[in-house]
Amino acid sequence: MGEVKKSLANRPFMRDPKILVVDDEAVIRNLFKRVLETKGHQVTVAKDGSEALDRIKEEPFDVIFLDIVMPGIDGPTTCQTIGKINPEAKIIMITGYGAEVADEIEKSIKAGAYTCLYKPFSIQELLDALEEVLKK
Repeated sequence: MGEVKKSLANRPFMRDPKILVVDDEAVIRNLFKRVLETKGHQVTVAKDGSEALDRIKEEPFDVIFLDIVMPGIDGPTTCQTIGKINPEAKIIMITGYGAEVADEIEKSIKAGAYTCLYKPFSIQELLDALEEVLKK
């Protein structure tokens, strides 16, 4: 795990953030990838928590968009594990659910996530959330 924590200080964090998008819905992954790459960001996608953790072990990410409800390892559990592997990552949770996932959202925030975007959200809301987290 120690070698995973390649220094983020060597990369221009604000200008070229490496972004990971984790969602079990291909349409969401593809939308994020298309929109964020259009803005000049490097984007990697993962279909579930297990794949996300594999990617994070290979390289650190600056920002991670993480779905809350996924098969296998859920978002909050993935969020907690990311905090141990890639603690510098800024995590934004995403969900298509409402009040029924309030506990999971709270668990994720306690584990280090910055905020939660609720589907459906606009492209501008996505970009605003990214900009806000990059300023922190």
